[in-house]
Amino acid sequence: MNTRVLDGLLLENKLLQDQLNQLRYFLAGSYGLKLQVPDVQSGQSIYCAKEDLHHIAAGLLAPSVTCADIGAGLRPQRLMDCPVHVLVEPWRPYADRLVQSFPAKLVVNAFATPYLADLQDKSLDTIFLLDVIEHIEKEEGRALLQEALRVARVQVVLFTPIGFMPHEVHDTSADWGDVEHGITQQHLSGWTPQEMPHGVHVICEDYHTSEYGKFGAFYSILTPAKSKQAPRLVLVSDALPEHFALDANDVLVSDVRFIELSHLLNRIPKRNMLVVPLELMAEQSIVPLEILRRTIINLPILQHYVQHFEQVLAFGNAAQAVLQRLQQRYETT
Repeated sequence: MNTRVLDGLLLENKLLQDQLNQLRYFLAGSYGLKLQVPDVQSGQSIYCAKEDLHHIAAGLLAPSVTCADIGAGLRPQRLMDCPVHVLVEPWRPYADRLVQSFPAKLVVNAFATPYLADLQDKSLDTIFLLDVIEHIEKEEGRALLQEALRVARVQVVLFTPIGFMPHEVHDTSADWGDVEHGITQQHLSGWTPQEMPHGVHVICEDYHTSEYGKFGAFYSILTPAKSKQAPRLVLVSDALPEHFALDANDVLVSDVRFIELSHLLNRIPKRNMLVVPLELMAEQSIVPLEILRRTIINLPILQHYVQHFEQVLAFGNAAQAVLQRLQQRYETT
């Protein structure tokens, strides 16, 4: 297929989807609605209020079975449930308290980078670095990110202040109880979203208030690099199979009704999304395609994709019917 034509179509579609996602967020925010944003494109930054920050970040996460919660402190992450949840904590008094407080979880007393260095590539689904990277020097922080992206299969989730926010051991909140605090509580570096690898960033510019002033904070949800494969065209009118994984190069053609329900079904991130009324096309099987082209805006693009993609998959009765009809059209022309 003509790679230049495909790249142009994908870029145009991505730009339109980026604009739609931002518009949906700001319109919903103006009405005070609680948000789930499973379809924000990689590379976007979303700015939000403090009370929405954690909720929006949680809505962006892909489901995971295994996770490593690096620098768990006394409070393991609560953004999502993982059946296998490993707590990694370098400060021994914190690790001992975690063992007492969370007997159902595996607790490892270790520093972040050496712990990850001993793990195999793509051996954990998700790695959490929540309030961690600011506690180490810049050079070590970059090495930690590199190791996390090597080990993670699905995502690396980072949370940190915007810029350098001073914090000493004695600044630790009394809410942490009577456990002994150590030097690991000191802040040694500051970070910004622009320094992070390509991903999705959720930013609050007024999050922390301390004796040192006011500071923002941000989440970065980073996707590990995947092996490159030929792009696939995936038509969906119902739901994707539970274990089917979309690659970053895939183009997802979704029914109009399915895109609105996707966060309830499989939380599918819309990579290169194209919205087409597949159910309607399946119902109008006797209407000539030439007539449907005049009323269905994205149909010409879908026809072009079906004609040029080497691998095309369809999930759902309507998606399969539409694909069969389009393929028969080109076999007879």
